Amino acid sequence: MKKAFTLFFLAIMALSLNAQTTKTMTWDGVERQYIEYVPTSYSASQPAAVMFLLHGMGDTMDNMFQATQIQNVAEQQGWIVLCPQALDFTYEIPGLGSQDFGACWNVGSTIAVDFSSMGWPLTFDVTVNEDADDEGFLMAMLEATKAEYNVDQDKVYFVGFSLGGFMSHRMAIQHGDVINSIAAVSGVIGNDLTTLTPAANVNVLQIFGTSDEMISYDGGMISLQQLGLYNLGLPVEETVEYWRSFNQCDATPIVEQYPDTYNDGMTFEMYQYLNGSNDSRVAFIKVYNGTHNWYSGNNHDIDYNTEIVNFFNNTIDVNDVAEVTDNTLAVYPNPANDVINVGEKVVYIYDLCGKLVMQGSGSLDVTSLSEGMYFVKSGNDCSKLIINR
Repeated sequence: MKKAFTLFFLAIMALSLNAQTTKTMTWDGVERQYIEYVPTSYSASQPAAVMFLLHGMGDTMDNMFQATQIQNVAEQQGWIVLCPQALDFTYEIPGLGSQDFGACWNVGSTIAVDFSSMGWPLTFDVTVNEDADDEGFLMAMLEATKAEYNVDQDKVYFVGFSLGGFMSHRMAIQHGDVINSIAAVSGVIGNDLTTLTPAANVNVLQIFGTSDEMISYDGGMISLQQLGLYNLGLPVEETVEYWRSFNQCDATPIVEQYPDTYNDGMTFEMYQYLNGSNDSRVAFIKVYNGTHNWYSGNNHDIDYNTEIVNFFNNTIDVNDVAEVTDNTLAVYPNPANDVINVGEKVVYIYDLCGKLVMQGSGSLDVTSLSEGMYFVKSGNDCSKLIINR
């Protein structure tokens, strides 16, 4: 039995090792690297979606891959994941010498720097890593992947965090003819791209926190160490409008609140703009009090990986409790007036907007709830509750 278990464990390890590899490509005279993750379920007989995962400023592909646990998405969805490494960016600043900004994508942003050094005013423009042909590199990665695997060319996705989010927008604008959807977390459209017309309609999911300390919500400003705050791109809501307008989606969004189940100081709100040209969609998850982070489902109301997958698959369902048709949780009396009994398990009661309005177990006083319909949920069990007065 021990030997059989050992062989089984080694087999699983072999699958894991084969699934993830680091590849090298020479592009534009520079050696570039990227992580390639092929799900263990991959079969050459079945086309697979390809998802790019782009790290933020100063980060690495390894850290981004591990921090997001994106291999779980690859395995669950059967998608090939490509996680590339950006090139380092240094710039000679008068009076301050050479400044190292770490790994940066060429996102289509120019920073108009204006400050004083030793009493002298200095004004100059810095275009972020403008010598790096990241567009060409990323498209070459896609071509190399298509040459080796059976790729579903209608399902090419880009996901990016921070400066990687900026780069995802750039790829969508300039290569939307081959990209189906993007998701940009804490990253917007670079200021050099705002007058461009996208190559094609692209489904866009924007996720951003209202208290982001790195990229400002209202101004698209970035904090550059001792240099201060400088414009890097469009404000968040203007970025959303850029895509909504181009895609010709409905002007009025469907607005839904995610159930506020964790006491994390944040609430999450979804805006969906539908019925765009060529069935395109735009969605915006506004994270009230959210900072410059990638939030997982661990002690947070939503999990970014899950929401991104749902958006790409066009299966977003903010208030999943609202679709309950069978009462699988014992709640009595129902309809109720002042008190309900729910048993020993802790239950969560949501209104029709998905807002958590009460939680508890045993006998619950519901006199504070207005008349109407609610949903009572515990684990995978859920029931409709009617309050009558």
